[in-house]
This record gives sequence, structure tokens and C-alpha cells, in this order.
Amino acid sequence: MIPVFQREIVEVPFLLPDGAVKNHPALVVSVPELQEEEEGLFYAVLISTKNHHPKYTIEIKPEDIINQPIIERKSYFVTHIITYFLSRDIIQRKGYFVTKSKFNDVVDIVISNIFGEPLD
Repeated sequence: MIPVFQREIVEVPFLLPDGAVKNHPALVVSVPELQEEEEGLFYAVLISTKNHHPKYTIEIKPEDIINQPIIERKSYFVTHIITYFLSRDIIQRKGYFVTKSKFNDVVDIVISNIFGEPLD
């Protein structure tokens, strides 16, 4: 098993809401310990060039990516589409990572979009 890292961008076969499976870049959001305990399992947020639901997306800017821009076209983190994968599902890795501050923004919005406002 080759581990992936939190904040890494990988290409994986995403099952989309319409039932189609398409290869897409994705942001790894789960902690590395999950992969170790569950034989390569990790969670990732879809990255897309389409902005179908703007209230659930965050635009990716070149300064958000460490090493090199991953996508030449305008792209978005689609914060309401999260799926689990196994490390063997990875199609491609290029060593791109999201900055810590952008990653924290994505995680905060994922939590808000899926679970709503935090309970006190």
C-alpha cells in the first residue's frame, strides 16, 4: 500500500450524483492513520471545472496549490461531494498539495454544508 497524504491532490474515479463514473482530481481530507487502520482507505473532496452549485464550491486559485498549479482551467473544490477510496484506486499523483489555510477553509465549509452549524 502506497500512502496518500492529507492535503494531497490525486486523480481518482469519482462516482458522480448522476451515476456516471469519471476520473477527477480530488483533495485528500482524511487523516493518514485511517489508511493504516483500514488498508488504504481515504476520503477525498471532488475537484471540478464545473460550478453547478456555487454555494457548495470554493474556487481554486494558483496560490492555493503548493509546487505547481494542478489545473490550467478555473476549478473548484466541490464541498458537498466527498467519497471514500482505496489507495489502489488512485489513477495519478503529481505531488501537488493544497496550502494549510485553504485546506482548513475547505474542511470548515464541508462540515457546514454537510452537518450544518456546529452544536453548542
